[in-house]
Amino acid sequence: MTVTAAGWFTTNGVGGTVTYAWIRTDQNGRRTVISKPSLTIAPGDTSLHSVVPDVWTPESPGTDQLVFSSPAAPTVAAQSFACANSNQNA
Repeated sequence: MTVTAAGWFTTNGVGGTVTYAWIRTDQNGRRTVISKPSLTIAPGDTSLHSVVPDVWTPESPGTDQLVFSSPAAPTVAAQSFACANSNQNA
């Protein structure tokens, strides 16, 4: 099963560089940080911007979280996923 996590953001129009990453955490608490290219937003731009999606095939249930590191932004809650037909014990 392939998982695709997508995300979007808007800004207050100041403009600048937006830096973000996806953080995957498996059921055992192991974290993997997937850095993505920064985006440059023009001053005055308050439109909706999409980030590069996180696409992978998980080996166990867990979460995926979009984290903006610059500029400061509210925390985006991690989203859970489960593997159907996996060999994982519940």
